[in-house]
Amino acid sequence: MKYTIIFNLRGKNNKVCIDYQKITSTQESGFNALTLPFDVNNCIGYPMLHAYFENLDLHGYERYCGWMQVVERRDYADIKAEKPTTVSFDLDITEEMRSCKNPYFAYGYPAEFFDAPCNNLGDSEKLDWRAYTYLVDMPSRMNDSQLVFLAGFSWGYTEDKDGNVQLSDFTVLSADKWKEHQKYILFSE
Repeated sequence: MKYTIIFNLRGKNNKVCIDYQKITSTQESGFNALTLPFDVNNCIGYPMLHAYFENLDLHGYERYCGWMQVVERRDYADIKAEKPTTVSFDLDITEEMRSCKNPYFAYGYPAEFFDAPCNNLGDSEKLDWRAYTYLVDMPSRMNDSQLVFLAGFSWGYTEDKDGNVQLSDFTVLSADKWKEHQKYILFSE
């Protein structure tokens, strides 16, 4: 599926394009380039999301922006249970970024976003994995050093011990959801 979200950066309306689909090959998802503790072919059928800018009407430093992502896990002890055993939220970044206290999934001039989660079931019988992905204007001289919401969306999947994977609906998010999730991007000292 393809989606478009209009956002305003530096006083100009622009759009971010999002491709959200099932992984059909390890080649198209890039999993064939990774060394993982499981067969990368197990990732086929899981979601893959790519967000990018098409014809961004900004130049040079004006294009500076970043992506942040908060993941919600709802783990179930029983595959048929209606209520999760545990619910957790976490900032989705690499361990290297976490050790540097850098909360960004990606950033640049402009930043592109790509994610393809899979095989996160762990000890659960069933998992609902939901990402809340935010495009932000990063703190700089251009915005009085403020972290500013530009656009957001949620997406994800459900997997179970029987190997069933179902993609979640794509949903555009408001600034209110961003405010709710900001507490997960702050690092405690």
